[in-house]
Amino acid sequence: MSAAEMHVAVLGAGVAGASAAHALAEHGFKVSVYDKGRIPGGRAATRTRASDHYDHGAQYFTARDPAFVQQVQSWVDCGVVALWQPRLLAIGAQSERSTPGGEARWVGLPGMNCLASSLLEGLDVRCGLRVERAQRDESGWWLEFADAAPAGPFGALLCTLPAPQAADLLADEPLGLLAGEVEFAPCWALMTEFARPLPVDFDAAFVNRGPLSWVARDASKPGRPAGERWLIHAGTPFSRAHLEADGKHVAGLLLDAFFAAIACPAQVPVKSATHRWRYALADPPLHVGALVDARRRLALGGDWCQGSRIEGAWLSGQALARQVREWRGSLA
Repeated sequence: MSAAEMHVAVLGAGVAGASAAHALAEHGFKVSVYDKGRIPGGRAATRTRASDHYDHGAQYFTARDPAFVQQVQSWVDCGVVALWQPRLLAIGAQSERSTPGGEARWVGLPGMNCLASSLLEGLDVRCGLRVERAQRDESGWWLEFADAAPAGPFGALLCTLPAPQAADLLADEPLGLLAGEVEFAPCWALMTEFARPLPVDFDAAFVNRGPLSWVARDASKPGRPAGERWLIHAGTPFSRAHLEADGKHVAGLLLDAFFAAIACPAQVPVKSATHRWRYALADPPLHVGALVDARRRLALGGDWCQGSRIEGAWLSGQALARQVREWRGSLA
């Protein structure tokens, strides 16, 4: 194979893109990863500005598939993840109950974004670049950016962006049309810190009434700094209804809902910030692993292709890497 055929472009530095890039690099491919964000992570994100520390995207992950269980063990051995054993509550419409341990819940150290960054260590990762156009000619795939020189040619293009973004970028490709049919649910996140501990006897809760879906005390996770910092996720109905609302307005609504849900006297937060996840979860995901166009050497993946969990994102990345290896075999 030529050098260009062995060079693969991966769009998106979340868990799916990182999984694909890592697997391909282990099999001798040259890989370049592009992401519009400041750092890798995608929705397995951690905000660490100044004294703040919040996992404001994916909160934890579980492992069921044997291959992913093996990956988790590798992360444990390297100190990348640790077990999280929170005092967990389910707040429902009728009653509140403690939730049994069930599956092991894992978190990244010192934040959830370490999952992707650990897989991408030593690879060619270009953050802060938004791909404006992706096109293929006789030499391979080329990428165009708003504020950087074009990149290419690449022997294959793997796109792990959320389906709506993939559909916009690849509007002229058959796979882009398929991606455009996948719907996503949004999620508003509120990050808020209090001067003194809240008088509650739990660390995290599934919330099954009102506007919220989840709340968690960040410092209850291993490797996090001390402090009364809470992450609050809104449910899909609220997030859809307030998708374009002002962040400060949303923060006030979610803070009121938080104290109502946990039945705790309200405190004025020291500081708060919101984040709008416009593409939080595929609704529903496809469960196909990856979308593939072998003729065009193009494949799409992400948690929206393999179930809306971190495990699904990682497995989809593995499926993408296997596809590229099959293409190499067909050219050998």
